[in-house]
Amino acid sequence: MKKITFTVATIALAHLLNSCSSCDELVIKESEVPKAVLDAFRAKYPNVTVEEWEAEKEDGVFFFGAEFKVDGKEIEIHISPDGTSVTEEK
Repeated sequence: MKKITFTVATIALAHLLNSCSSCDELVIKESEVPKAVLDAFRAKYPNVTVEEWEAEKEDGVFFFGAEFKVDGKEIEIHISPDGTSVTEEK
């Protein structure tokens, strides 16, 4: 059941981004972020508070973005919907 919920949520967010031709990102609530994405984030940054979550599409690739600060430095992290791929922009 959890896998179905994750799949439906991911498809819904991807569809929302596709339906908006002028937007490549959509600010979302943490409660809308799939568990696999949250788990991947918490594994890397267990004690960090995310300032903003986004559902993004770049070059046809869909992912979730989190913006936060560590030691005063702004960091943006991109996580695939299944939580397997994590990349950072500092």
